Parts: sequence; structure tokens; C-alpha cells
Amino acid sequence: MSIVEILAIIASLGGVLLSMSKKSLAWVFNSIASGLYGIVFWQNSLYSDMELQGFFILMAVYGWWNWSRSEQDWKPEKSTIAQLSAGLAVALLFGVGSGFLHLNYFPEVSFPFLDATLTGLSIYGTWLATQRKIENWLVWIGADIIYIVMYLQKGLWATAALYFVFTILAIKGYQDWLKPLKNRA
Repeated sequence: MSIVEILAIIASLGGVLLSMSKKSLAWVFNSIASGLYGIVFWQNSLYSDMELQGFFILMAVYGWWNWSRSEQDWKPEKSTIAQLSAGLAVALLFGVGSGFLHLNYFPEVSFPFLDATLTGLSIYGTWLATQRKIENWLVWIGADIIYIVMYLQKGLWATAALYFVFTILAIKGYQDWLKPLKNRA
């Protein structure tokens, strides 16, 4: 485990904990974590994950702007089944296309289709989070569980442990965000 990975873990935890509390500062921590993890994933030939970090940085800017301009005690919203189905379909298609490209142009790539599909799901989960959709937590729970297995296969033990913690935090985040929705009904 490198110092870069340790710092990325700390920043990542800060971002998720602040997201659970609906604080716009979460996006600053997420941006720092993404920059650091871009290096870690590049060093481990997880190119889809590396590329994802650039997207995360852009979404962090948008998420910070969107969350900080809204009311202080905003309420999460629900997505429609059609929105969720379309988003998941696009994430899976992204996984197939990006996995194919990585396999053909980067022979040393690790888990090209799995990594790319998880990247697609991560993009979708992040988009849902910027839009304050509660389903972002469900997408993250599913993706994080699969990420754990992939990172264990790559020997990224600390990052796998982080994603285990992310899974627990995503469950808690979902429960916390669900409360105001139940109170509205």
C-alpha cells in the first residue's frame, strides 16, 4: 500500500461521510480522492477506473455547484423506473464498448469488461448523486460489492477494505436519505 493510496482512502471516506450528511464540501473531498486514485489505478493497469477519476473530478465540480446553490436542508428525490432502466442500460452498454476498446488497445489491461462496466455504473451513480436521487446509494451498493472482489484480485487490499466500508456507508446513506422521503408521504 502506497502513501498515495492511503491519502486517497482518507479523502474518499471524508467525501462519503459528508455526502451522507448532504454537505457540499463532500465534492471537494471526492475531487481530491479522485486525483489520487487516478494515480493508484494507473499504476495497477485498471484503466477504466483511472479514466473514471477524471469524470469524477468534473462531476465533483458540478455536484458542489448544484448542492451548494440549493436550500440548506434539501430533501432527496426518487427516480422513475424508466429513468433507472435507461441509466442502467447505458452503464452496461458503456461497459461493453469501453471494455472492448481497452482490450484491443491496451493488452495489459486488467478485467477490461468488468472494470468498464463498473465504471459505467459509477458514472451513473455519481450522476444520480449530483441530482440528489436516493437511488444513487443502491447503485453504489451493487457496484461497491463487485469492486471489492476485483480489487482483492488485484491485491489492492486496502482499497478493497475501503469499498467494504463504502458498502456499509452506502446502506446507511440510503437509510438516512429514505427518512425524509417517508416523512413526506
